[in-house]
Amino acid sequence: MTANNLFEFARVALPYLGFLYFPASVLLLWAILKTHGAWRLSAAGAFICLTLMAYGRFIEPKLLVAAEHDIALKGCFPEAGAMRIAVFSDLHVSPYRYAVSVERIARRVNAKAPDIVFIAGDYVSYLPPDRFDETFAPLGAIKAPVYTVLGNHDLGLPGPDVAAPLRESLEKLGISVMDDRSADISGETFDVELVGLSDLWARHQNLALFDTPSSKPRLALTHNPETIDEISPENRPELLIAGHTHGGQVNLPVLTCRMTFACRIARYGYDEIDGGAVFVTSGTGQSMLPIRFAVPPRIDILNIEYADCPAGPATKQPEDDVL
Repeated sequence: MTANNLFEFARVALPYLGFLYFPASVLLLWAILKTHGAWRLSAAGAFICLTLMAYGRFIEPKLLVAAEHDIALKGCFPEAGAMRIAVFSDLHVSPYRYAVSVERIARRVNAKAPDIVFIAGDYVSYLPPDRFDETFAPLGAIKAPVYTVLGNHDLGLPGPDVAAPLRESLEKLGISVMDDRSADISGETFDVELVGLSDLWARHQNLALFDTPSSKPRLALTHNPETIDEISPENRPELLIAGHTHGGQVNLPVLTCRMTFACRIARYGYDEIDGGAVFVTSGTGQSMLPIRFAVPPRIDILNIEYADCPAGPATKQPEDDVL
């Protein structure tokens, strides 16, 4: 059996291994009731561990929470503004239906009434392209304008490269795919520039989009938060929004950060980086293992404000210099 065959077998088998919890838990409960001493303690410990794993397999991945974040952009601009952005990523829809449904995500986004919606990539995990239109149709029901970029899994890193059919399906729904392009976005209370970047792992990001200064607040949308290291400090946007980390997916104190890439920039949430800032959303799906623990599927709502500079042109001044 080749390595590819082993990987394919593991990918198909892993979602179903969790069902072994149910006969195993019956046996362990029997052992707890019928044995004594070390055997009983061992059975109790095993039962607790397996129950926590079962929670991570069957319960937490089906939760969907929404978290609000208040963010004040650094610097000042010709006009003050405020906006409400719904952000989610890493849906990882697969043939095995263990991720939160797209319809449920869309309903929750609408309930939060955002001004705009950002989706930070990784839509699929081995989902056949002939199912894209049906699967992602609920995103067309989101009432606010939707902007997105693709992630590494969408580009075949790993898995098949489905970027072309996925882009086509999303654009048919009116979703703006922003890989390596920019656009001005405005509403009643805001006027900003959005720069979208393709995934870092594909290694063809158009970083020249940051070379021209903007008088407006500049937001960047990409999949991988490590992109911030590719942008020179003087050109960094006021806020880069990304996904990719899954918040660690299994969030164990100390261990998750030491054993995974999740904490290289920010595991989850807002963090300031030299010359800019990042916000990392923790995703709604799972990859590799069909488990989430202590980091449930999440939609993040960013309540963003930025100040004006009545005395002069827009600059990335420190907050203390704002008039």
